[in-house]
Amino acid sequence: MTMIKITLAAALAVSLIACATSPAEQKTKPVTISQAPCCESYRDFFWIPMQGDELDIVIDQHSRVGQFEDGTSYFAAFVLPENVERMQVTLSSWMKSEGVFAPKVLLLDPNFQPVKTITLDEFTVSPPRLFSLSSYRHRFTMEQARTPYLVVYSPLDYRQGSITIPHPERVRAEELGLALPMVTDPVIEHQRFGSLTLNLKTLNMRAYRVGETQRVQASTQPPPSSAPANSAATSSASGTAMLAESEAFYNSQIQAAVARNDIQKALKLMEEAKRAGSATAEATFIELMKR
Repeated sequence: MTMIKITLAAALAVSLIACATSPAEQKTKPVTISQAPCCESYRDFFWIPMQGDELDIVIDQHSRVGQFEDGTSYFAAFVLPENVERMQVTLSSWMKSEGVFAPKVLLLDPNFQPVKTITLDEFTVSPPRLFSLSSYRHRFTMEQARTPYLVVYSPLDYRQGSITIPHPERVRAEELGLALPMVTDPVIEHQRFGSLTLNLKTLNMRAYRVGETQRVQASTQPPPSSAPANSAATSSASGTAMLAESEAFYNSQIQAAVARNDIQKALKLMEEAKRAGSATAEATFIELMKR
């Protein structure tokens, strides 16, 4: 029989979740969204470039709302970098005491048409690890020629649900072959908001002949008329303007760092973004620190 191993730190994390979600403290959760959708089509979404080895994303009331076939939802949208042919993506949605963002994934083709859907029942429940909570997790591959765009959202029927995860004491008893304790398994409510992590592994890089023209990344930008005033890129002291998707990438990373109370990293990201020509990173950081 396969045993699930659990660390003391992970057990403590889940125990805290169990206490935070006791039936006596549960309240009616909000599942509806009154905010109007940001865009008329997928083509108008603001796309975060999938750069580096890991992306931490917070979906909250400041995130954009999209209109999908199964209703409106807060969402996050990502695009493969131009120099990547194939990428392996591991998406995790973290189960915290306040709940979890139950994910549904759309993979879009170069014309922004959905070609693959990954539903919640295709995600596995990853057990807690050292310094890591339980999560919904799924691994998939994106291809530049077929599925360069990724959208993560949570439809209404998902937001109305919840998930029960094993209590750490019961897991430990099963691992050691002991009598099962009289404990209640924690119930994690599905919520409109949550924290996501994308672990990225490049499988193939794109190759070009000398003199061959690459497709310009700016083509993924939404029309200027659809961009909010605070996201319009302006020139930095060096005269270089940052692309809209790069603005969105830096702002999301600053937001995620502040949410983890990692102010030093948030400051570093802000300074890096400013040097690269960001017109919004500093304002984003200041606004987050006011809350």
